[in-house]
Order: sequence, then C-alpha cells, then structure tokens
Amino acid sequence: MRSEDAVEIVRAALAPALPTASAEGLTRAAETVIRWGSEEMAQELTEPLSTRMVLDLLSVARESPRGLRLAEPGSMSEDRLGAAAHYRTWSRSEGMDPLPYLSRPEEEPLGGDRRSGRHGEPSGYEPEE
Repeated sequence: MRSEDAVEIVRAALAPALPTASAEGLTRAAETVIRWGSEEMAQELTEPLSTRMVLDLLSVARESPRGLRLAEPGSMSEDRLGAAAHYRTWSRSEGMDPLPYLSRPEEEPLGGDRRSGRHGEPSGYEPEE
C-alpha cells in the first residue's frame, strides 16, 4: 500500500472523532498514527499511556480535548485525562508536550509486570514535579 493511501485511510477514520480539525491537522494526526504503528506502540498500552496517546494526537491536530467526539461518550472523563501518563514510549512529534521518553525494555516479554507506578509508569520512574 502506498503511504499516501494509508494516510487517507487513517484520516478518514480520525475525521469523525476530530470534527473541527483542519485538513492539515487531520493529516498530521494520521501520519503520527502510522508512524506509531511502525513503532509497534499498541503492544503494551496501559490506560494512562492510551490517554497520553489521545492527548498527543489532539496536540498534533491542534485540537482541544473538549472537541473530541468518542465512540463511547464519557470514556474520556476529566479524571482519566488527569491520569494520563507523564511520559511516552513513542516518538514525539511537533506540537506534543515535552515529556520524558522511556524505551520499552527488549528483555521483558509483552505484558510483563513492569508498571508499578501510580499512573501506570514503569517501576523506578520519577515524575518531574
């Protein structure tokens, strides 16, 4: 599949969730999703990381969380937004908040129990105050 076609497919999938996003914002968000896919980001997502991912997509698309339309209304509550991971395990794009990048350990099996922090952070993670 050509990369341009993949971007168009992902743009079409994101458009209903981001109805007020510009064409450029949707394109940037689609390109970001495709890059994350090549980084195999879906392998070990916790709820705090998936919330961080949604917030990062909104930032890339230059959208507010208030404009987000979810398939399951209420699934992105204020509490959940506040519990987003304070780090990321994927590459950062322009427009995303600068947060620490933590790589996934190669030696640990997928689903390994390395998250013991308050917000699903890997053990040993210390958030910046």
